[in-house]
Amino acid sequence: MLCADFTTDTTLSRQRSGHTTGWRGALKTWRRNNRERFNRLLARVIGSAEPTSTPLAEDTRRILVVRLNKRLGNILFLTPMLRSLAATLPAARIDVVIQDRAQIKLLESLPGIGRVWIQDTTVFGILRLLRAVRRERYDLAIDPASNSASNRLALALAGARQRMGFAGHDQWVSLTHASPRAGSDHQALKSVQLLEGAIRDRHVETFDTLAVFPDVAACEAAEVHWQNALGRYSSGAPVIGFFARATGRKQLPPHWWQAWVAAIRDRAPDAVLLEILPAAQALPIVPELPHIAIRPLDELSAMLAKLDVFVAADSGPMHLAAASGVPVVGLFRATSPKAYAPLGRSCISIEGNKLDAGDVADAVLARLSHRGSKTSARD
Repeated sequence: MLCADFTTDTTLSRQRSGHTTGWRGALKTWRRNNRERFNRLLARVIGSAEPTSTPLAEDTRRILVVRLNKRLGNILFLTPMLRSLAATLPAARIDVVIQDRAQIKLLESLPGIGRVWIQDTTVFGILRLLRAVRRERYDLAIDPASNSASNRLALALAGARQRMGFAGHDQWVSLTHASPRAGSDHQALKSVQLLEGAIRDRHVETFDTLAVFPDVAACEAAEVHWQNALGRYSSGAPVIGFFARATGRKQLPPHWWQAWVAAIRDRAPDAVLLEILPAAQALPIVPELPHIAIRPLDELSAMLAKLDVFVAADSGPMHLAAASGVPVVGLFRATSPKAYAPLGRSCISIEGNKLDAGDVADAVLARLSHRGSKTSARD
């Protein structure tokens, strides 16, 4: 699913989805409060309520990162930490556990990545995965999220001799490397700060942008997609990609996007607008504009990398574009760019009452100018 949401923990998920009212809301609140009280009790008895910075074992070579989530943004938020791990421990092999098979190639493109495990949702599938993971005898297992019950359970059961995560009053896993809660608000940078806060006596080389590196086959497929969608246009024209979908309140209405398209056409008539669709059957915002749906995420990444600038509301494709190296203009209507801004070169965020279609069009053209595009509107 391309229009993927990407909250990182249960607290943020509640904030973004809104509160349930009535007896269901009361029941949900009661269960949540009881779970939190139980977590605090376990943390005091067997968990890691206080930070503990510890040197890594010298023979740390096999690392498991657990991120049991399907949202594209959440998985892309791992990439700065995974790159930091690979640079800090170049001899290590880093395996990852995720839930969506479509995201495998994105992670496999990163340096140091070995195997990407997929969690099956069936009971027998989970048990098979657990047995396979324990057979690997990992030297270090990492939970990069601050409040994911499924991550914590997997971390506790993985059988690694070292366990890394965030300390806290609700951290019921016994950690050998417990970082204080991260100071950064951004979800991707928190996991990088986890490494810095949990590892002692070793310099951690850090990265602060998202990144994926599609292989040759994905790039060749992207070139075919590009020619099919844009072959009739001048090769010298700047191409502005946009994704008009998002989940819930994050999505801007179609009339906003239509006004934005009109503003771009008025200000930069030579520019080509390309809409990225979430699925082949999805209807484009402006039917006469070129549009395309690309299912394989590595091919979509390679396609996005060919754009001059990309515009989207807070969504998985916005983060994929940033990871692909495209200047991104991220639009934040309901969420905070402090936590979810696109992390990449020449990426900016616009939020709240600043989301005027004309102002956003001006910001997009400014990104084109930084990119060195040749359009009469900026000469």
